[in-house]
Amino acid sequence: MIKMSRRLDLMMQELKNTNAETFFHSLRTKKLVLEMIEKTNSHGLTDYSSEEIDCICKGALLHDIGKLQVDNFILTKETYLTPEEKEQVQEHVEYGYNIVKNELEQSELKIVTDICRYHHERCDGSGYTGMTDLPMYVNIVAICDAFDSLYSDRIYRDGFSAEKSMELIENSACGGFDEKLVKFMGEIARNLD
Repeated sequence: MIKMSRRLDLMMQELKNTNAETFFHSLRTKKLVLEMIEKTNSHGLTDYSSEEIDCICKGALLHDIGKLQVDNFILTKETYLTPEEKEQVQEHVEYGYNIVKNELEQSELKIVTDICRYHHERCDGSGYTGMTDLPMYVNIVAICDAFDSLYSDRIYRDGFSAEKSMELIENSACGGFDEKLVKFMGEIARNLD
């Protein structure tokens, strides 16, 4: 059970009302993250407690909350973004960090803020800032976020099949991910198409 502050509940409702695509993407990402953690824990890659899993899932749910502060015209644009618009969208990670940092319990602060701030970073340094030393929970959210972004319909394109989405991830089209997570994501993806 993910507990939210009243303000975060209201903000998630606002996200649903103003950009349903992002809201439902966040729900799907959280679901994929939970499946991924079940795999990483059962294979000994991670050993997350139920409290840590709740925090990671909360971070997955809130990972795009910063998009509330990005011009909705850009988020709902039906064509590809200009370089300037891409820069504005990239700011959502800092916006999200600033939104959530004062709305969290101390026990969940690091995990949730890390996820909001770093979910577009990649193990190979190809993310927004080039950061590579990432906690495993950020890597887990990042690959689930990328997979759902490819697999689901977007305003500007139809979603790819699970197989094609995995092909793009395996070929580093979205940046490089941890190889073990790519394997587990492939196992999850096989059950989707």
